Amino acid sequence: MRRLPLALTTALAAAVILAGCTTATPPSATPSATPPLSAAPTPEVVANLVVALDGISFTDASGTVTASFDDGTALLALLQQATGELPEPEPIDAPDGYGFTLVNYDWDGLRVTADESGDGPASIAVLAAEVDGIPVATTEGLAVGATRSELVDAGAWALVDEEDTATAEYLGLDGREVPDTISLTHPGSVGIEYLLFALDGDVVTQIQVPANDFSDI
Repeated sequence: MRRLPLALTTALAAAVILAGCTTATPPSATPSATPPLSAAPTPEVVANLVVALDGISFTDASGTVTASFDDGTALLALLQQATGELPEPEPIDAPDGYGFTLVNYDWDGLRVTADESGDGPASIAVLAAEVDGIPVATTEGLAVGATRSELVDAGAWALVDEEDTATAEYLGLDGREVPDTISLTHPGSVGIEYLLFALDGDVVTQIQVPANDFSDI
């Protein structure tokens, strides 16, 4: 048999060894693309008016503004901002013996009573669950259309001792004493101010703020 040269034999052996050790390299897997994290959607702010014993707050997408009942000008400005309008004032006829110059500003669902000059305190009467389409309620969430039981659950009381919360036409809520006043309902006691709810049967038809038991008008 004819022998191959040593160098050629060595080369062939090395080639065989290398061929046996070589395996096909699988194509590298392409990593799946991870979608970027998206920011949580910002909750939509629903414009609303909240009535408390001290004043009104208005909240919309731009934030919250408040106005005190002690500042009629600021109160009217807040409602103008909320509704986009300021109604023409309507004079109130003063009873005999009273020289005040009060006027009413009537929105769709709410009335403000203030001094003709705009200075000084003001009060409101909420007449509907919405004011020009804007929901309006107390800090407890009570609105025109609320039930008597909801009022009583919130702590409302009958304004006259002889009346019962189950039948009284008017109920008070969130009362607090006002120094240097005398209650006309409870002679000898300090007067109080509160939110007054008028009811027709068992349904709230109007909310007056601030109401009190020491003024005679």
